[in-house]
Amino acid sequence: METRGVLELLLVNAEDLKHAHHHPRRSKRHYVTIECGGKIVNSKITQGIGKKIWWNEKFRFPLSDAECKELEKVTLTTMEIDKFAQDTPVGETKVHVGEIISEGSEREFLQMKPAPYNVVLEDGTYKGVLKLGIKFISSASLAASADTVRWSAPARQPGVGYGLLVNLACPSIPWRRLFFFCSRSSGGGQSGEKDM
Repeated sequence: METRGVLELLLVNAEDLKHAHHHPRRSKRHYVTIECGGKIVNSKITQGIGKKIWWNEKFRFPLSDAECKELEKVTLTTMEIDKFAQDTPVGETKVHVGEIISEGSEREFLQMKPAPYNVVLEDGTYKGVLKLGIKFISSASLAASADTVRWSAPARQPGVGYGLLVNLACPSIPWRRLFFFCSRSSGGGQSGEKDM
């Protein structure tokens, strides 16, 4: 199967979710099940702090030519874990990605900044949001980025690491000028005496 592109989802956080188990003293742990075409993956399990639950996790789905044409939406189901019962679905979020894939295929790259998407409960009402970022990278763009990465690495030079360290530690001091003038004044005086 030849990859036509990669759909990348950044699962940032969830906010103001309805809790499936009403135990005020028990901490809530959640994960998200992501269904993209025929692929299903689970996020890591995190514990909610206050009203927000953070994941900051990235998922990459390679898509074939047929999948790029057929895939319309990605379904994310937020699950709550209970030690004494089965994992309970809190709600579902459907993200329409068909337009993003088609436009991303034309442009070779399309990125949507993280935005909130409603979490739909079993009764059809909304409670809480899931914040997601979406990116589509076409195979042409992937090949170009692989080439640039392959050819852009410069040859390692001795002493480059120290210059980088000094520039990162003290960016406002013009170290290169200071070193240049020191080496020039010490070497320049000797060559000037030889010329006369």
